[in-house]
This record gives sequence, structure tokens and C-alpha cells, in this order.
Amino acid sequence: MTITTTVSTKLDMKGLTNLARRMATLAKLQPKVGFFEDKYDDGMPVAQVAAWNEHGSRFHPERPFMKETVNSAQTRQAMVRLLVKAAQASISGKGNARSIMAMVGKLLVGEIKATISNYPGHNSLSTIEAKGFDRPLYDTGKMLESVKFMFAGDKA
Repeated sequence: MTITTTVSTKLDMKGLTNLARRMATLAKLQPKVGFFEDKYDDGMPVAQVAAWNEHGSRFHPERPFMKETVNSAQTRQAMVRLLVKAAQASISGKGNARSIMAMVGKLLVGEIKATISNYPGHNSLSTIEAKGFDRPLYDTGKMLESVKFMFAGDKA
């Protein structure tokens, strides 16, 4: 003896379409953190000075403050927590993914500023003499105040 039944379902694609739209919006929200349009009084872009410090040059030792910040376990854990919140907000449709992703950008700005402020090591004697103090990655404070975030695609 065989017993069968037929089950019919009506799948509401509207909910899936909305979820896909929210997730696509989230995927486009890429916070960029760094140095954008700011310049020193002499016209030198802050981004150039930051790059010389980050990667080193003929005149500057490498001081990878951005790389060290992003690679720190503490920063990564905090970013993951915020990214999970952003995904949950997008899935549920009850949160603002843009504001949560902005928190990721602001978190990285704060962490990079902390790294710059507390960077270990010393300047060369000639640099200490020229600056009047021994604080790597700090001269006028312009680089520190110039760390900002924006979303990819936004204008600086």
C-alpha cells in the first residue's frame, strides 16, 4: 500500500529580492581609510608624507603604522564584530548598514591615530635636533589630524 500527498508552496520572491538588494548595498559600502586631500602649508600632500613613513624612502625609515594597525588582533576583532552587525542589519532589514559600516571606518581612523601617537622607536639625532623632540611619525600634527575615512566612490 502506498500513501502519497501533494504539497504545494508559494514562494514569496519579494522577500528574497529585498534581501538580495540589501546585501548588494552592503557589499558596495567599502570604507576607505587614509589621507585624502589634506596638504601641508608648503603644498606637500599629507598622503605623500604618510606613504614615505609607511613604506620608507631613501630619507625615511619604514614605519608601517597603517599595516601594523590593520594587522593587529585587537583591531581585526573589533572590525569583525562590526561587520557581523552590518550583515545582521542587512539581513533583518532593521538596521542601517551604512551607519554600521561608517563605524568600521571611524574605528580604523581612531586605531591608526593611536598607532601614530604611540609609535615606538626613535628618530635619528639629526631629526631630533631639527624637530626639537624625539617622537616618530609626529612633527606638526598635520598627518595625525589628516587621517579620515570615506566610502569608496564618494568624493574627498
